[in-house]
Amino acid sequence: MMLFVALVCLLGGAMAQECSHGSAAYSLKKAIEKMESDGTLTEPFMWGTATAAYQVEGGWNEGGRSPSHWDTFTHSRGMANADVACDFYHKYAEDIQTMKRLGFTHFRYSISWSRVMNGKQRNEQGIQFYKDLTAELLKNNIEPVVTLYHWDLPADLDWRDDGVVEAFGDYADLMFSELTDVKYWLTLNEPWAFCTLGYQYGMHAPGAPGSESGLLQCGHNALRAHAKAYGIWKEKHAPHRPSAKVGITLNCDWFEPLNPDSEGDRELSNKEVDLVLGWFAEPIYGQGDYSSNVKAHYGDVLPVFTDAEKAAIKGSSDFFGLNHYTSTYVDSTRAYGSHETRIKNGAPIGSVAGSSWLYVVPWGFNRILTYVKNRWNPSAIVVTENGMSDADSSEVTKLVHDYSRIAFYEGYLREMAKAISESNVPVIGYFAWSLLDNFEWASGYEERFGLVYVDFNDPARPRTVKKSAEYLGALKAQMASCR
Repeated sequence: MMLFVALVCLLGGAMAQECSHGSAAYSLKKAIEKMESDGTLTEPFMWGTATAAYQVEGGWNEGGRSPSHWDTFTHSRGMANADVACDFYHKYAEDIQTMKRLGFTHFRYSISWSRVMNGKQRNEQGIQFYKDLTAELLKNNIEPVVTLYHWDLPADLDWRDDGVVEAFGDYADLMFSELTDVKYWLTLNEPWAFCTLGYQYGMHAPGAPGSESGLLQCGHNALRAHAKAYGIWKEKHAPHRPSAKVGITLNCDWFEPLNPDSEGDRELSNKEVDLVLGWFAEPIYGQGDYSSNVKAHYGDVLPVFTDAEKAAIKGSSDFFGLNHYTSTYVDSTRAYGSHETRIKNGAPIGSVAGSSWLYVVPWGFNRILTYVKNRWNPSAIVVTENGMSDADSSEVTKLVHDYSRIAFYEGYLREMAKAISESNVPVIGYFAWSLLDNFEWASGYEERFGLVYVDFNDPARPRTVKKSAEYLGALKAQMASCR
């Protein structure tokens, strides 16, 4: 019913009519007002969308850019690649105008490391591209939120090698120095994902399936690199830009006990969240070291931090960046490794999206947000990604009239607002993933997450704004009408 009301407001053009109690617009307005009243929200709520450099930019060999490991990975295997992708490299001004028209106040983009540095050498053309992008955003009253690393590592580096830590520090220092108007930074995007998919399963670049030792060394170096960048920020840059903030983006599904009354299922739920989110969150937002769950699970193969590293990692984030999409049940009566299920009492946990792993479970969003608040009690949480996919199709009209995505956002935003209002979860920003249909890593162009449709069969990469984008754009007007 709430979705129906929202769609009537949107499609009927009655943006100013009073919104319905219980809708995402009403719930969000009340949640934001609460945070403004209690001092949690000291600046306007961050309302944005997001992209990643390799997934959208194209221009893979233009402007002095050197190869990333995703270039070598896709080219060497004859896979779909992002040589052109959405051609954001040439079309970003058009995309910024779309965001402006839709009322987004923030835009999360990532920097291609290999576009701004070739080895230890800076690439002026690449640096200028991001300066121009940042300036264009600010000119249009859109605040940039910049991710330093969203999976496209320079081809000559490896996250399993200790040398990547110093290299990342040098890179972070360069970009902190060059993009002085940026107020929000993220060091790494989803280290769990790029370590697990790249160095354990080999599905992603660099395509190096292997033992747990490689996976864990990747994660260990990712934490050390994050802390290195944060330390450089605090020492060299923060004194001159005290209002700017640096964080990290971590991802996690929600793991729901199949039987909430089962102590075994509850313990397994906590363990699974710890092995994904806690692997990185506990060292940063907790005690500076791996949790007992992570240590017990991996044993002696888990690398060890020095005391100095623990001190550097602990507290090395100004806010908690969270990416969340879906949830699953865990069943402690099953053998570990086959303990996850999406079925309970014969019914699925939610409808499945265009990606086989993505089930639509709005209530899981509430649970993971509340878990983060209760476990680490961060002063601020920014939802840096949330969205759903459609499978690619020749039925363009159906892809553009994406009402299932509207239902996704309506449900997830309502649950986010509930977490704020009922559990005092300090969510100060939300970024929809993603602005554009894009290159979806190992899935190529088979899955579409965008608010804007991109025609990948046309060299000009024309865009069409989807109904879900219009829905999110209308939420502000609907919130203003709420009483």
